[in-house]
Amino acid sequence: MLLRFFILLFLCAGSSLASAADWSQVGESGRPVQLEADQLSYDKNTGLYRASGDVKLVQGDLVIHSQLLKWNQASGEIEAEGDVQLISPDEELFGKKAHYNLLKGTGTVEDGYFYLREQNLHVYGQTIERRGKLDYRIKKGTFTTCDCQVPPWKFGANQLDITLGGYVRARNMIFYLKDVPSLFLPYMIYPAKTERESGLLIPTVGYSDKRGFQYGGAYYQVLGVNQDATLYLDYLSEMGIGKGLEYRYIFGHENAGEARVYHINVDQIDGVTVDEERYALKWQHDGFLPAGVHMVVDAEYVNDDQYFKDFGSVAEEYNKDKVQSILSLSKNWGKYNLVGQLKYTKDLEVDDPTTLQLLPRITFDAVRQRIKTTHFYYALESEYSNFWRQEGLRGERLMARPILAASFKLLDVIDVAPEISYRERYYWDLSDNSGSDHQGTAEFTTRISTRIQKVYHRPFGFFGKLRHSVEPELLYRYIPEVEQGHLPDFDSYDRIAESNQLEYALVQRFTVRTDQIGGRSTYRELFYLRLSQIYALTDKAREQRFQDLRIEMTLLPTEWLSFQTDTTLDVDSGDWTKVAVTGGIKDQQENSLRFEYRYDSINDIDYGLVDLSVAFLKPVYLTYQQRYEFATDEQLEQVIGIEYRQQCWSAQLSYRESEDNRTVMLTFTMLGIGSVGGIGGSLGGI
Repeated sequence: MLLRFFILLFLCAGSSLASAADWSQVGESGRPVQLEADQLSYDKNTGLYRASGDVKLVQGDLVIHSQLLKWNQASGEIEAEGDVQLISPDEELFGKKAHYNLLKGTGTVEDGYFYLREQNLHVYGQTIERRGKLDYRIKKGTFTTCDCQVPPWKFGANQLDITLGGYVRARNMIFYLKDVPSLFLPYMIYPAKTERESGLLIPTVGYSDKRGFQYGGAYYQVLGVNQDATLYLDYLSEMGIGKGLEYRYIFGHENAGEARVYHINVDQIDGVTVDEERYALKWQHDGFLPAGVHMVVDAEYVNDDQYFKDFGSVAEEYNKDKVQSILSLSKNWGKYNLVGQLKYTKDLEVDDPTTLQLLPRITFDAVRQRIKTTHFYYALESEYSNFWRQEGLRGERLMARPILAASFKLLDVIDVAPEISYRERYYWDLSDNSGSDHQGTAEFTTRISTRIQKVYHRPFGFFGKLRHSVEPELLYRYIPEVEQGHLPDFDSYDRIAESNQLEYALVQRFTVRTDQIGGRSTYRELFYLRLSQIYALTDKAREQRFQDLRIEMTLLPTEWLSFQTDTTLDVDSGDWTKVAVTGGIKDQQENSLRFEYRYDSINDIDYGLVDLSVAFLKPVYLTYQQRYEFATDEQLEQVIGIEYRQQCWSAQLSYRESEDNRTVMLTFTMLGIGSVGGIGGSLGGI
C-alpha cells in the first residue's frame, strides 16, 4: 500500500490567510500551496515537485486534481495529466492534460470542459486556453446551457472567446439541434455575465395577415446604473419600416418611469396604397418633486385612429376606443389634499372635435374630521375645472360642497350616520356668451346599520375559527328637485337628479382564521353576499317604486378557487337586467381556468371569455382563450397555443385570430439567450 505524502509550503511570508473569490487572485505572492499525493518527490536543484496517484493541489480557493502533476515552485508552472480538474467557487475546468502557471493565472487544457455555475454555461473545446484573469479562448468548441450529455441545442465554432463578466464571442458559428447542424450564424455574442450590458438583442420574425412578413431588430444601450434605452428597427413587408425608442429611468425622490415612441411610414394596408405616417407616444412616471409634490403621468397618444387596429397584438390594444393623457400633481397636508390635473382625450372611434378636455382640473379636499369631542364631523370637497374642446360649448366651473355629518350608536348595537351637504356650482367665461350662472343643490343621507355575529371554534378541524356575521343596512337619500336646464352641461355634476329613496340591504359574511406554525394567523373571507334594493318615494316613481334587486356575491372557499358575481333583477318582469360573473381555478403547477361573462340589457352587451391553461401533460403545455359576443353571435378573438419545455429550451406555437387579422407565431426560447422568432408584443413596445 502506497504511503500518502503531504506538503504545505508557504511561498513567502505575510498575509497568507487571505481568501480568493475567483481565479483572478490565484498565484499572488504570499498565498500558501498545499500538495497531497500517493507518491511525491522533490528535486532541490531544479525546484521541481513530481506527484502521482491521487494528486490534489490547493492554493486559496483553487483546487487542482490529477493523476500526474509536475510543479516548478520557482516559476509556478504546472503540468498535469489524467482526469485533470481545476475548480474554483465560480468555475470548473476539466481535461486530459493541463499546463498552468500559478503565478500568472494562465494556461491551457486539452480536450477540455469549462463550466460557469452562475450562467449554467457548459463549454467544450479541443483546447481551452486561459489568457488572463478573465479571458478564455476555446479552439474547435461548443457551448450550451443544457445539463445533459447530448444537449438539445448548442452553438459550435472553430474559435470561441469568453470574457467572464462579459461575453462569449464567435464567428462563423453553427447552431445544432442535438448533434444536427441546423443554422449558420456569421457572428454571435452571448452574455457570460449577470449585469446589464449594451448590445444587439435577438431579432424576431413572423407573419400576419395585416403586416405580412415581419423582421424586428433591437439594440439595447445601458446609460448608467439607473437608465437604459432600447432602439427598434422593424421591417414589415406589407406596410414599411418602423422605428422605435424605449427609455427607462430611476432617479432620486422615488422618481421612476419609462417613455416610448414608435414611428412608421405605412406604404399600404390590406393591399391598398395609403402612404400614411403613423406614430405613437407613451409616457408613464411616478415620483416626487421638491416640497413633497407627488407627480404622476400616464400619457398616451396616437396620431391615427387606426393605429391600434393595425399594430395592436392583444384585445386590450386593438379594441381601444380612446387614448388619454393625464398629468397629476398633488400635495398632502395631513387631512388636506390639493390635486391639479391635466386630462386630454382622443376619440379613436370617430374624429370628434366636441370631445371634452380638462385643462386643468384642480381639487382641494378636507377629509372627514371630528369637531372637538362631539359626535359631529365636517368635510369639504371643492373643484375648479376648465372645460375646453375644439368645437362646442367651453367654459369654467367652480364647485364647492361643505359636509356636516354625525355618528351615533343607539343601544350600543345600532350605528346611525346622518349627513347633510350643499353643492354650489358657479359658471363663467362660457363660449356661447351666455354670461355667468350658478346653482346650489342640497343633499341629505342617513345610514342605519348593525351587525350580529357568532364565532365557531374549529368548525371543520383545519380552521382555527369561523365567524358568521349578518349586517342589515338602511340608507335614505334625499335631493330636492331643482331646475338646472339653464346651466351648461359638461358632466354629471351639471344635472344632479332628484332623489327621494330608501335603499335596504342585507350582508352576510363568513370569515375564517387559520392558525399557522409559529403562532401566526391568517384571515380569509370565504363568503360574501349582499342583497340590496331601492324603494323610490318620488311622485315620478309612483307606478314602480321597487327598483331592481341587486345581488353581489364573492366565494373564496380555497386560495386556488374564486367566484364573483354582481347581478340585478327586474322584480316586475323577472328578467335579469345586468349580469357580471367572473371565476377561476388554479394550482401551483400552472393549470388554470378563468371565465368571465357580462350582460347588460340597456347597453346591449352580451359577452363571454374563457381562458384555459393545461400543464398536467408536462413537458407539453396547452393554452386556449376565446372571447365571444353573444349579442351579435360573433367571435371576437381566439388564441390557441402549444408549448414544449425542456430544462434549457422551449418551443411555442400559437395561433391568434381576431376580428380582421390572423397571426401565427413560432417562438424558440433558449435558457440564458432568450426568444428566437415570433410576433410577440406590440411594435416598438407601444
